Amino acid sequence: MVDGVVLLVDASEGPLPPTRFVLSKALSLGHAIIVVINKIDRSDARISQVLSDIFDLFIDLGARDDQMEFPPPGTAWCASATAANAKT
Repeated sequence: MVDGVVLLVDASEGPLPPTRFVLSKALSLGHAIIVVINKIDRSDARISQVLSDIFDLFIDLGARDDQMEFPPPGTAWCASATAANAKT
């Protein structure tokens, strides 16, 4: 049914309490996790701290090494369909 999940985390708020519950369920089912840090352009964004908080959460929840392999910010990106179409 499901091969993986997307974990969307706000760059200024970081992982919230409901994130722990939902992530624990996904990890216990053995799903691959794609981490997306959203709103990195905000003035109050704490990208490095939020990434550290996410890693800490994965460790606290007993994630396997392969579940913790997600690219850090700056190594992966995406754009809206409008921006992608403008380049062609």
